[in-house]
Amino acid sequence: MEKQIKLAASLYKCRDTAARFFREEYAEKLKPYIHIIKAVMKANELNELKAMLKISQSETYQENGMTQLLFMAAAVEMMEPSEEFLTQTKEQ
Repeated sequence: MEKQIKLAASLYKCRDTAARFFREEYAEKLKPYIHIIKAVMKANELNELKAMLKISQSETYQENGMTQLLFMAAAVEMMEPSEEFLTQTKEQ
């Protein structure tokens, strides 16, 4: 159980970091990552976390820290959208 709690805390930290970094552009920045996660979910019949884990095995993911951050933030927003994300997506 401790592992799951630490993983969840890390994912939420990534989401919060990305939201602070991108501010008003946050939801827009996540769109392509959400699209990719949804495609992997559909193609492999996976949930958000398992799809993200599959994506994390790719070379592109492993070579780019910002990509990692945005994929993790996107996965968290898909599972439990933050107020900031919901507000930004309503404005678009």
